[in-house]
Amino acid sequence: MPTPKTKRIIVLSSSYSPSNIIANLNLTMNATFATPSNITTVNVTEEASSSSSESSEYSMTFNLTSGAAVGQITLSFSGEGEDLASGVGVAKTSATTTTVPRASSGTVTPIPSPNAAHSRVWSQPALDGASELVDQVAGLDMRVTAASGYTVTQTVTSWDDDDLIVAYEWKDVAGGTIFSGTVRLEAVAAAQGSYTLGDVTVVDDPPQGAQRLAGETRRALRERIREVAREVRARRREARGG
Repeated sequence: MPTPKTKRIIVLSSSYSPSNIIANLNLTMNATFATPSNITTVNVTEEASSSSSESSEYSMTFNLTSGAAVGQITLSFSGEGEDLASGVGVAKTSATTTTVPRASSGTVTPIPSPNAAHSRVWSQPALDGASELVDQVAGLDMRVTAASGYTVTQTVTSWDDDDLIVAYEWKDVAGGTIFSGTVRLEAVAAAQGSYTLGDVTVVDDPPQGAQRLAGETRRALRERIREVAREVRARRREARGG
């Protein structure tokens, strides 16, 4: 049974200098599926990252061997350091990508009208005493669709702050499972030397147990969630006295 995947691992290091490292942020995005022999997978990646941040897009398209479409997932993966204190820089010290089958490079457009979608924004500051030196931020946006004659379901199986797992399952018109898999975002920061870490802030869209407001579009919901994240982070900084 084929096991197509798209996996990306990066390390972002914040520092004053190569000998004065503040913290390392380790991020892993892992999309893995189990497909039958009559399903083929096409992987496409689009890399728009810099030496100090992550910004990459991925598409996995699933088709029958006859060429008929079954479904697609797009993934938008990001990581960076925000609100840098004077003299602090961020460098991407490690980056690896594993795709099965081997991905081609191309333009990846996130699915505009998905059947299901989930996104997470994760952040954790690195501190020198009470002073925030950098806010380490990561994000993953997942969007899936099913072709005509199929359906796809999305279930969050882990809401842990440092380990989000979302399961997907495609079914045929009779309700039989065609294939399934998971997408996982792991985020772990480690302070170096005498530096410390603040509290983790996680904002999911849609949030656990929350519903959209009456008549609220997904775009409006996303902006509402982002505003909540901004407010939470602002209060966190105010509580530390700036």
